[in-house]
Amino acid sequence: MKTLASLTAALSLLAAGSASAQEARIQWADLNLASSAGAAALDQRIEVAARDLCRTARRPGSRLSDRDFCEAAVRREALRQLPGAAQVDYAASRAVVAY
Repeated sequence: MKTLASLTAALSLLAAGSASAQEARIQWADLNLASSAGAAALDQRIEVAARDLCRTARRPGSRLSDRDFCEAAVRREALRQLPGAAQVDYAASRAVVAY
């Protein structure tokens, strides 16, 4: 089963004030990342995981929310953890072709 490795490393820095790091696993084996539909489905799964992981994200030493930053970091880390060929397929399906 293909899943992205846990996002613990990126999130341990974002979970300021949290005693334990959070973890997420995102399934992608059932998706064709070379298609726009498959890439969109992966984006949706990442978005759901990011919302869950970042719902209580705070700036270090502050009560201010840092949810947007956290969600962007989760997205970057999830895409970074895709194997090289899957990253290429995903990027190609997201490329805008101008005529």
